[in-house]
Amino acid sequence: MSRKKKKKKIDIKSSETKIFFGLILFVLGIALLIAPFVGEQAVIFVHISKFLGWPSLVWGAATVYLSINLLTQGKSCKNFSRLGGLLTLAISLNTLFTFWLPQESLESIDGLQRAGGTLGKVLHLAINNTFGDIIELIIILIFLIVAFSFITSVKLEEITSFLHKMFSNIKLGDLKEKFNDEGSDEKLIISGIEDENQLRIDDSNKEPTLTDSEEEFNQSFVRAETGQLQKDSPVVQSSTSQENTEPSYPNWIYPKIDNLQEPQKAVQDQESYKKDARVIERVLKNFDIPAKAIEIAVGPTVVRYALALAADIRVNKIKSLVDNLAVSLMINKELVRIETPIPGTSYVGIEIPNKTPNFVYAKEMAKKLLAEADKYELPMILGKDIAGLHVIKDLVNIPHLLVAGATNTGKSVGINAILAGLLLTKTPDELKLIMVDPKRVEMTPYNGIPHLLTPIITDMELVVNALNWSIEEMQKRYRLLEQLRVRKITEYNQKMGFVAMPYLVIVVDEMADLMLVAGKEVEPKVQRLAQMGRAVGIHLILATQKPIVEVITGLIKSNIPGRIAFAVTSSMDSRVILDQTGAENLLGRGDMLFKDQTMPKSIRIQGTFISTEDTEDIITQVKAQITDESEGYSQDLKSAIEKETPAPGAPSGEREPEFPLALKIVIAEGKASASLLQRRLKVGYNKAARLIEQLEESGAVAAQDGAKPREVLVSSTSEILGDSNSTQEY
Repeated sequence: MSRKKKKKKIDIKSSETKIFFGLILFVLGIALLIAPFVGEQAVIFVHISKFLGWPSLVWGAATVYLSINLLTQGKSCKNFSRLGGLLTLAISLNTLFTFWLPQESLESIDGLQRAGGTLGKVLHLAINNTFGDIIELIIILIFLIVAFSFITSVKLEEITSFLHKMFSNIKLGDLKEKFNDEGSDEKLIISGIEDENQLRIDDSNKEPTLTDSEEEFNQSFVRAETGQLQKDSPVVQSSTSQENTEPSYPNWIYPKIDNLQEPQKAVQDQESYKKDARVIERVLKNFDIPAKAIEIAVGPTVVRYALALAADIRVNKIKSLVDNLAVSLMINKELVRIETPIPGTSYVGIEIPNKTPNFVYAKEMAKKLLAEADKYELPMILGKDIAGLHVIKDLVNIPHLLVAGATNTGKSVGINAILAGLLLTKTPDELKLIMVDPKRVEMTPYNGIPHLLTPIITDMELVVNALNWSIEEMQKRYRLLEQLRVRKITEYNQKMGFVAMPYLVIVVDEMADLMLVAGKEVEPKVQRLAQMGRAVGIHLILATQKPIVEVITGLIKSNIPGRIAFAVTSSMDSRVILDQTGAENLLGRGDMLFKDQTMPKSIRIQGTFISTEDTEDIITQVKAQITDESEGYSQDLKSAIEKETPAPGAPSGEREPEFPLALKIVIAEGKASASLLQRRLKVGYNKAARLIEQLEESGAVAAQDGAKPREVLVSSTSEILGDSNSTQEY
């Protein structure tokens, strides 16, 4: 009797079963992959597209991946984490594609087929109705990152670390991508070009209609370049302070800017800038310097191209190619300036003239200043930097300024712009001026404004007296600060309850002539004012068109941190002004380099242009508020300037009142000098010098012997004064 054979049970793990299901899944995967492309050729593809949309491609990839695993008995495609990543990616894309669909398209079958399908709609609405748009997008991004981790086997820790570094160090793009993408301008940033349709400030001064007139600017430039708390006890006032307890000009009206020259601007050609950027890249590439233009900063008269270089490229190689760049860009090589690096970046800057320049006019700078005048104590209108941003500095923070440049490069226009900013924002109670003009024509229009303490000084021999008076004024102010136990001018005025101590700005338009006439006397006085004047509101603005070491000496430079360099003829002149080269490559017509104690490197600025007519308009408005042009003048300063030293041999009856004390001091010290009497008697230099000469005339001290102190020839005051005065105490 034969036994019946038992039927084999179906085993899900058997090889035949795996191959069978693998074949089915492979066919399904192929269908999922081709569904978005075959359209409505078969019903199955229509249903797949409606349900899954375009992400059916990823679903198909996941299905084929699983089918290959089954067909090969687990020998291939055995990483199930990768399969999970594909499924996570598919679900994320279903939701993401639907997320971007407009609300009305969610009910359209055609719209869903081109997005995430019905599955995407269900997932999107479920998440969005619960969390909202922002949280939904964050969830999708997280799932995409997780999917990427599963598919590539990259740990999530590594991904987060990479993202952190990318977002913390990102500058203007991936350098490697940019080097490989030569000639592409899609990521090239162009800054500094103003939108002609942007909103203008709507105030009493309407924004002008702008037109291009460079020739008219050049002619105008040449004409302008040549052409409150209570105080209980009274305090003794300084010479520049008001005698009463109220301001002298309580109803002061600041000058209007309606009549200032309207700015004129040309339309900037972005394609021209991009073309020059490609030229620069090509020239450098020809010399084996891979570089990419990252940003184009369009300034008023200069364009700067920021170049990203590979880490192993020597920057000096670019400097040696200035001639080649100039020829390729068709410009004068003297006008090409290399900045290595651009401050605050790792890029190299190549600066060339702007082919369609837009100069900076006083009216637009004045509008900017008046909008934020409260930010400055002594505002200095400078101009616009290479990125087109307004540059207005506070003289109080600098606190002294040296301006130098060759003839007809913008020096006098720049000083006029600074003075215009001061007159537009400061009353005669807040600001006093002493102005020196050896050329007799630059500052003459300012004569008669109430801000002046004395008429414009044109005689260089009188400047020494004015500086001596300024030093005495500084000492008086320090004594006033000491009485109130305050440390600076702002604290003093706050305690007084009004501007009892105005700022004093001393402007010298040409230092070269002054140093030629009285250099030995001027240098120590300028040094002393520069060292101690800031706290009591005394500031210096010194200008020269001859930047040499004999004019701008080391002592003067060391005490004046603010520097403005206009175009000069040599790198040596640039070093004298700025302690660095660069000014020799400036364009002229107001192009300048500015530097102060807060800057490691100078910044390039297109200076403000103010015409002679604009200057006269502001001065006229200022003078219209006073009846007598001499009402603001200081009689003390006038007397100090005009007072002459008595000639040798003057009779003893004209001796200074301090003569007996001076005699006793020099006998006690065994030597005599003007500086000694200045310190002991607390007098100015002029009086001390007169006392020394009177002592020499009387026979008490010997004549001057070089730089040595004078020898004292007497041992008792009675030998000069007689017995009646010999007992006078010091």
